Amino acid sequence: MFWRFQDNVFLFIKYSALFIFLIPIFFIDLYHRLILDKLTIPMAVVGLGLALLPATDISFLNALLTGLGVLVLMLLIAWVFEKVRQKEGMGGGDIKLLAAMATWLGVLNLSFILFFASVFAVIVALFTTRSREHGIPFGPFIVGASLIWILFGYHFLDWYLNLL
Repeated sequence: MFWRFQDNVFLFIKYSALFIFLIPIFFIDLYHRLILDKLTIPMAVVGLGLALLPATDISFLNALLTGLGVLVLMLLIAWVFEKVRQKEGMGGGDIKLLAAMATWLGVLNLSFILFFASVFAVIVALFTTRSREHGIPFGPFIVGASLIWILFGYHFLDWYLNLL
């Protein structure tokens, strides 16, 4: 984080604090297949609080609307999937994690993170076991994609915008 945000102390502190939440989420979900509300709810509250500060990179309105929008959209997608397939597709912990992250990162960043997390998950699924009980849960992919995006996302974004 220091390497990426050495010229902006506030963003260094902000994103370091984000990973104080994400590191335990990564390991707990990886080993116990569980994302705790004890981590995601405070994470969302802190993200909204930081969005109120003038030095931040995400406005409060962006953080609030993206957080609520992601929560509602993901709940709707999970509900439809469960009705169609008669099984759970995405767990509630993943949904709350994405909504909480939206309060820190806003709509643009979160859309890329969700895309990269999904691509990484599909690649890993192609080369590992197909068993849901033995596969890797989605939370670690979200956390990993977040780290990559926060550190290097501006390079991806520049590349993408130059394609247009």
